[in-house]
Amino acid sequence: MYCPTAEKLLEIGVHQVYEPSLGQKFSITECANHLHTIQSQQNLRFLGVLPLREAMVDHSDILAALLGLTAHNDLGTASARRDKALMKQTVAYAGLRVAKYARLTARDGGDLRKAVEELELEFPVVVKTPRGMSTCDVYICESMEEAIQRSAQIVKSVGPDGTKANFSLLEEYLGGEEFAVNLIACPTTYRGVQVTDIWQYDKIITDGSNVNRWQTMVDPHDPKYAAMVRYAEGVCRAVGIKYGLGHCEIKAKWDEQKQRWCDPCMIEIGARLAGGRKAIMASKTVPGWNPFDAMLDAHCGFPLRVPPSFSPVKVARHVYVPSDKAGIVRSYTGDNFERLPSYDDHIMLAEVGKPIKRAVELMSFAGFVWLVGTQEQIDRDSRAARDNFKVEVDPLPAAQNGSSTGSDH
Repeated sequence: MYCPTAEKLLEIGVHQVYEPSLGQKFSITECANHLHTIQSQQNLRFLGVLPLREAMVDHSDILAALLGLTAHNDLGTASARRDKALMKQTVAYAGLRVAKYARLTARDGGDLRKAVEELELEFPVVVKTPRGMSTCDVYICESMEEAIQRSAQIVKSVGPDGTKANFSLLEEYLGGEEFAVNLIACPTTYRGVQVTDIWQYDKIITDGSNVNRWQTMVDPHDPKYAAMVRYAEGVCRAVGIKYGLGHCEIKAKWDEQKQRWCDPCMIEIGARLAGGRKAIMASKTVPGWNPFDAMLDAHCGFPLRVPPSFSPVKVARHVYVPSDKAGIVRSYTGDNFERLPSYDDHIMLAEVGKPIKRAVELMSFAGFVWLVGTQEQIDRDSRAARDNFKVEVDPLPAAQNGSSTGSDH
């Protein structure tokens, strides 16, 4: 569930759900007061606070502190775990490489031209919302005019997390390939934080956006990923992730001579469980790894149980099934993914009679398929899953007919 309701949470077995009164905004102190009350009334003891989605990352640590728990991440860097500008600033202060960036507030683009010149940026550049998630409101801009348009669009708008964006973020466009490096942190581990799984992204540029085709799990113990592992662990420490999971998106370049991925640079880091069933796929391919048990233990400050090696014994892949049209879904074919030899699971987001966008940002895809098998199997099945899916649409009403947005680096 991308944004679960109280009813849905109770339906799947959550014991209690706290919701602010109708019309009242969420208050972290009121939430803490409520939890203190039920802890006393129901003779409960809270052991940890887990963020279940990106928008709650900074709230979860503050709430844990208000509840008197010690197993929470550094409060002094809480904002750097959500605000993409503060994130880069904090990581840079730790001596790690970050993309050049600038905050932009002018709607006429005057500060953008100045920033491009001062940072000595070349096009394309990236313009994004500062507290985004799920690749929403991220644009690869090929010209000054496009960058100004996108920046003005973001400034003072309401971001994907429901908060007003007081500035847009201009960033250097990073070359190389994109990876997601997932980590777990807990003081009981010998390094404090360690990488559990790495996913290599396969993306294509479509209409100025870097659009996913699939993401493939690779071996974090392979020497060719060593620089990436060290860098991601450093980023995790820099932003104060000490308890729980981290999801670090990185760009790196392949060095043909060294046969290694080099010069890693952060796109962003989330202090949370990775989306897209990444933890589930890791548990199915890494013997002895139970990521959900480990997540609970870490957030409660309990000793972690980790396998001797995080090397996967099978290849796992998350395939993005695209829609190449925007409109009202009339019908679709080619969704019989269960026939694929390496099939593990899938979900369809496209619904007949409902609007669909041309696939760009995460939630605009028609569906997702997860595969587990040999490299040969998943290569063949990935192409089949994408190529065989066809969607037919009717035109959107004029009021809804807008272009889809969003991308990653």
